[in-house]
Amino acid sequence: MEPMKPGCRQTVKLETKQDVQQWFETLFSAVWRYRDSHSAGISLGNIIPVYGRRTAAMESFCRLLWGVFPVIAGKNDHSMNTSEVFRLIAQGTDPGHEHYWGDLVDFDQRCVEMAVLGVGLALAGASFNQYLSAQETENLVAWLHQLRRVELPCNNWSFFPIMVEMGLCLSGHSWSRHIIDKYFARIDDYYLGEGWYSDGRQRPRDYYNAMAFHYYGLLYSKLMADQDPTRCQMLRERASIFAHDFLHMFAENGAAIPFGRSLTYRFAQVAFWSAAAFAGINGVPAGVVKGLVLRNFRWWAQQEMTDPRGTLTVGYSYANAAIAEDYNAPGSPYWCCKAFLILILDEAHPFWETPEQTLPVVSQVARLAHTEQLVHHDRNNRHHYLLNAGQVAAKNYNNMESKYGKFAYSSLLGFNLEKSRFGIELNACDSTLLLSEQDEYYRGRRASCESVTTQDYIFTRWSPWSDVDIKSWLMPLISGHLSIHFITTQRALDSVEGGFPVPLSDAGLPDKMGPLVNREFDLFSHIIDISPGCTRDRDVVVSPPASNIIYPGSSGVPVLRKALSPGVHILVAWVQAGQGNVHNIDGLPEIRINQKKLLVVTNNAVHELNIYDE
Repeated sequence: MEPMKPGCRQTVKLETKQDVQQWFETLFSAVWRYRDSHSAGISLGNIIPVYGRRTAAMESFCRLLWGVFPVIAGKNDHSMNTSEVFRLIAQGTDPGHEHYWGDLVDFDQRCVEMAVLGVGLALAGASFNQYLSAQETENLVAWLHQLRRVELPCNNWSFFPIMVEMGLCLSGHSWSRHIIDKYFARIDDYYLGEGWYSDGRQRPRDYYNAMAFHYYGLLYSKLMADQDPTRCQMLRERASIFAHDFLHMFAENGAAIPFGRSLTYRFAQVAFWSAAAFAGINGVPAGVVKGLVLRNFRWWAQQEMTDPRGTLTVGYSYANAAIAEDYNAPGSPYWCCKAFLILILDEAHPFWETPEQTLPVVSQVARLAHTEQLVHHDRNNRHHYLLNAGQVAAKNYNNMESKYGKFAYSSLLGFNLEKSRFGIELNACDSTLLLSEQDEYYRGRRASCESVTTQDYIFTRWSPWSDVDIKSWLMPLISGHLSIHFITTQRALDSVEGGFPVPLSDAGLPDKMGPLVNREFDLFSHIIDISPGCTRDRDVVVSPPASNIIYPGSSGVPVLRKALSPGVHILVAWVQAGQGNVHNIDGLPEIRINQKKLLVVTNNAVHELNIYDE
């Protein structure tokens, strides 16, 4: 089968099981030809991650197995070299072989890749018995047992020993209930309620909820129901609750809102829905789940995400090293193969038999309490995005402010990545308020000392300097949203507030005074100053190529500029973006100040905001 070619958008249908399996086999065959003769792995590039080249090759191989094992278990591996897959597993787990993957140490990346072997034993144990000798099986089990003796980070890694012990249990090998109980106790400690986990104590709430915590939890709930029924029922209930929030992250065309780290895992975004189909959770109809998975697959198949060899690149919609984490190797993106769990389901399963259904009708604004976000289904502008209070991780991830700290993230327009703190053009000024001491070095919101999320607005309080206090409100409207800032500063500052980014067209530089429009993609972005008592200057900031995670060319960001003297300032902007024509602005909200309150008057409501401390 010919690998996918870059520079073109794929025309695969992705409507049936056969379509999806063919797509996976195309991805698989493109990678499989690069098996490394010097290790039991696959070498895809010359970028060396923090865990080294040899483990990176092992990772590339193991991440493919998230798709391989469901295909084998579904007895559809006729086009795959299954014996060669198990030969590499045998070599990698044989301490006497030159390609041995090695002994584990604490916090070892190889612990991550062990999980899929546990899942493989659980799903396709008979094939392990068929292709591995008794000695090779003994080596594999001994190698997996190492995971019991090493320290792991207190985050989603806690599920990896559980997946391994589950596989050992279900394949008839020595397993430890104590290990399972130990790590589930950790996981329960991360549980926030209402279906949401944090990725460790006081850590982000992002796509790891879906593609890690609930994905593994649903696998366990399906496969270990006889051994651990009470816990399995609890895991299913948590996932069912989570599903109703997670629905809101997907647009009608299948695109998901990009937010947080590890975005290079791409369609791992729908791994949760594949696991939901496998486990058969309640609450979301099979046709809706099917539509979520297949529309997302089709959206990704239209992106230029492969290189000339047909292998996935590190990036998002295109190859972009700027989005990478320090733990990303050339093969890391193949964690997306977790979404191919649906290939274990036979064609008579409700997932394949039920017609695709569209997304259920939802309210215009959905509050995600545990992420402190409001998802805005802006139907006037055909724009699906979220407003964000911001999150700060204990670890300083690459480009963390861009990935976690912006005011808004869009499934249609993505977001820009920072290239430099000096100069506004390199600063990823979209959907943020940036401030400088009139020296071109800019700071935005990184952490907040207060935050409140209601159905009507998000409030945060933050201080880019110790003597600068900012209260910010983000308020969704029928069309677009308001961005409100009450700034008390003891120093002179330059301020730049950006709207959504739009890819620039070939027509030249945009008009700085009007909406930013791209007619090729039928996109627009607009930010209008409605500050009481002051006027900000309009401008368009042109970001360099490969700043935006969806569109590879330069993007334009409409901005409002204002020099701020020491004192108090109130800045208010109406922000909108989307597809089609710019929405009529005749109905702009009215902003009034009434003693210590700021009043926002719209067509259907009056909102009172306490701008001064009591």
